[in-house]
Amino acid sequence: MDLFFVNVSSRVLHILGAIVLFGGAVFIRYLLMPAASTLPEDQHEQLRERIFKRWRKWLGILIGILIFTGFYNFLWVQIPLHKGDKIYHMLMGIKILLAFWVFFMASALAGRAKAFAGIRHNAKFWLTLNILCATAIVAIAGFLKVRGPFLNP
Repeated sequence: MDLFFVNVSSRVLHILGAIVLFGGAVFIRYLLMPAASTLPEDQHEQLRERIFKRWRKWLGILIGILIFTGFYNFLWVQIPLHKGDKIYHMLMGIKILLAFWVFFMASALAGRAKAFAGIRHNAKFWLTLNILCATAIVAIAGFLKVRGPFLNP
């Protein structure tokens, strides 16, 4: 059975999910947070809750899409192309660990759990760190794509 359409669809969904998640973080950190900081505290908190109520729903969907398509792309599309390629698997492992960090941090920042109130209190720092981790993920993905499959001589 030819899975070309499924493989392309999975890759497109994965990239779109990453774009929205990454773009949302950049928008919140560098546009929304500075603009909202000029509001009185009660209005700022109301705005934050209204925005993050919607963002939490998007996060759940995006994280689900990224996990599902990421593992599909890795297990069924990429592993057969990279058998025995230690550098590929090392970098992919780092990319996956960074992705789960980004998912956790995005959820903690948008969530309401009291356990993560300290993270939300220092959101500027954690969101900046999360954007840097997401940038590293994109850099690793770009390197692996351009590098291509390992050619065993």
